[in-house]
Amino acid sequence: MTEHAAVLPLPGDTVLIDLWLEHSSASDRDPIGLKGEPSYRYFWSTWLHYLKTGGNGAQQEPIAWHEVTNVDVVRFLQSGPTSRKVGANVSDITRRRYWRLLERIYDYAKHQGWIASNPAKALEEVDQPPKEDHKGAIMTPAVWAHLQRVLEKPQSDDPVDVRNHALLLCLTELALTPMEARQLSVSSILFDQVAGRQRMAALQLDGPGPNQRRRMVLPDNAVRAIEAWLAVRDLVACGPDVPTLFCTNQGAKNGAMGEMTSVMLFYVVGESLKRAAELAKQPPPPRLGPQIVRNTRLVMWLNDCVPASQVAIWAGLKNVKGLYHLREHLNPEVRITVKNVRDDA
Repeated sequence: MTEHAAVLPLPGDTVLIDLWLEHSSASDRDPIGLKGEPSYRYFWSTWLHYLKTGGNGAQQEPIAWHEVTNVDVVRFLQSGPTSRKVGANVSDITRRRYWRLLERIYDYAKHQGWIASNPAKALEEVDQPPKEDHKGAIMTPAVWAHLQRVLEKPQSDDPVDVRNHALLLCLTELALTPMEARQLSVSSILFDQVAGRQRMAALQLDGPGPNQRRRMVLPDNAVRAIEAWLAVRDLVACGPDVPTLFCTNQGAKNGAMGEMTSVMLFYVVGESLKRAAELAKQPPPPRLGPQIVRNTRLVMWLNDCVPASQVAIWAGLKNVKGLYHLREHLNPEVRITVKNVRDDA
């Protein structure tokens, strides 16, 4: 620690995360929303547990947060993080996210004068978790075709299956983000006057970004599926005032009454993708969550010669640069247009 740092009050390990979160939340460049805060706290608590146990027993004494070395960080990344799913291994993506969080918090501590150097930045390249593969995964044409067969009707008359059917059609037809699908409300449904009566016509999406606010027209199959779900929705909703469209029977949790969790959504989508792959006699897709459904639909729009600028609008993206990670899946003539637009931006 430098002489300058020695005269500054050194915060405790649990206070440090509070200070960093407050600092980051106030930053225009990298604000942290309330929904992201629990994950950061969970990661930090995992790191603190590692330190307080002397590096999982590697040392007899606890390690103070401000006395950490790059060796401590490397050993933590190798053995410290654990998966929230029982029996699952920690992915390289998760390890890298831990590393990046430590790097940011210790950067903040260094800037405040509490430490002389950032131990997370001192890692040799070979010790750094591999970078995330930003190439968007998509389904094969055969699995996608069989997914359409799976979604021709609900798996059963059970209200939950009726809900899942409508939800999955919204994902496949509209390329919604996972968050958008989970946070749709009944009031998101827009109606048009047709032959003197109201008819379901579109979904209004109201994300935080200016381009995330958009009106997505519903195809007929999605309209029929949502209508069927609304007819039985009261049998699933945990109360009469639940706003969430694709609600669950779960009560209020973190202020989101009846909202489907990300884990639940992943499971619903994954089961359908596995069924489609089995019907296609192919291995399951490389990813089984809602993101691969969105990626596949975006690629299909682009390869069907919908202009990249229009696809970006439908996807709620800031500009077409948000489609670049799908470029390897595009037809050559389409790939060139996406590349040119990106490079000229």
